[in-house]
Amino acid sequence: MSIYIDSYDIRVEGEDHDSKNKKAPLVEKMSMSSKDGMNSKAFIDLVEQIGDSHDARCDVHFKVIMKQHRY
Repeated sequence: MSIYIDSYDIRVEGEDHDSKNKKAPLVEKMSMSSKDGMNSKAFIDLVEQIGDSHDARCDVHFKVIMKQHRY
């Protein structure tokens, strides 16, 4: 069984490499959202590709909201 993702919001945060400080602040490197849903297996593939392309696989957080069917 596969779950359908109705909407998503993905952000990649990283250090600002142009900063002159030794401890560079975190900045938003990439942002992507959609209200056009997709199959959960395709969503996982998308998240893996984004993580690989931005070298962002070490600290991943998910917020999931599941609503019951209204009869």
